[in-house]
Amino acid sequence: MRSAEEDILKILRKSPISLTIEEVAAKAKLTRQTTSKYLFYLEGKGAVKRRNVGAAKLYYLEGKGR
Repeated sequence: MRSAEEDILKILRKSPISLTIEEVAAKAKLTRQTTSKYLFYLEGKGAVKRRNVGAAKLYYLEGKGR
């Protein structure tokens, strides 16, 4: 069974653009709260990057989705 972390990384890897927490959550079939927790953890590990655009937090992998 795949972990939520792996699913989130796969989603970001496949996306040509940055994604909001809500977009990642919908694609991963997770709640917004769970997705936010994993994205925060992955950002801390340096596995994902985040940029703020207004109130939105956009997540991407280095070299993608900027």
